[in-house]
Amino acid sequence: MSKNSFYSIGNIKLGFGDFNLPPVLIGTLFYQGQSIVDRKNPSLFNEEKTKKRIDTQIELAKQYKLPHLIEISANDSHSMPVYLKFYLDNYEPPFVLGGTFEARIEGLRFLKDQGIAAADFIYNTISNLKNPKEVEVLKKYRIQNIVVLILGSNDMTATQRFTYLTEKSQPNNQSIINGLEKLGIKKILVDGGVIDIESLAHILETQKIISESLKYPVGTAASLFLFKFSSPRLNLKYHTRYRRASIMAIASFFSNFIFYGAIEDAKECFASVYQARAFRKTLADLNIKLFHSF
Repeated sequence: MSKNSFYSIGNIKLGFGDFNLPPVLIGTLFYQGQSIVDRKNPSLFNEEKTKKRIDTQIELAKQYKLPHLIEISANDSHSMPVYLKFYLDNYEPPFVLGGTFEARIEGLRFLKDQGIAAADFIYNTISNLKNPKEVEVLKKYRIQNIVVLILGSNDMTATQRFTYLTEKSQPNNQSIINGLEKLGIKKILVDGGVIDIESLAHILETQKIISESLKYPVGTAASLFLFKFSSPRLNLKYHTRYRRASIMAIASFFSNFIFYGAIEDAKECFASVYQARAFRKTLADLNIKLFHSF
């Protein structure tokens, strides 16, 4: 592995160009409907339970020796500064800034006022450069790290997803990648955009292609398709837990980062990725090229 095959974001090493480093596991806080958030007033939340969930992820990351980040999400602009203040009062950057576009804008204003450098967080996400307001926001706040989300149908092939990034379909006859680089973005992460299990198959193939050819960190929210399989006749909590654990293991072979979902799901996701990494090491130690036969 070359010395320059990872980005440093704070104390996090985010691999690119190969999958030798373990993927960064990203858990989401303050998502819409999370039980710790007051449904009538989203700016109110249970601080004790929130700390417990963050601390659980931190301990799991130490236990399994896996890098991790917290995504601060928000569904409205009023709540985002409250969430960010809580996080920064108790924890250190880096982190991921998520949520709705309006919430992200308010979050960027707050972070600038607090003196938080743009290099200390990841902006999540952008899918094209056709919204002038968002382009201006990226310029104004000098965003350094950004996730590009590929939007497409479930049967969108790896070649089509690659083209999504590289074709000159954006304003000023440029690609998304070139446009972001011209805006001064230093570190571009590519998220395949999971819809169902068929799309996940295409996305993992896309990740291999992008990793090898463009040398960007690649990853996705691998378990999003699980919602499709939810059934009121099954115990939803355990039904999806086992599916989630299995898909995390598969995704970890071809991902530099994984948005594993709700932070409540940390235990099975960290354990699953750890087990997959251990198995990968065993294959390498025994010189068994199992995945080359696919």
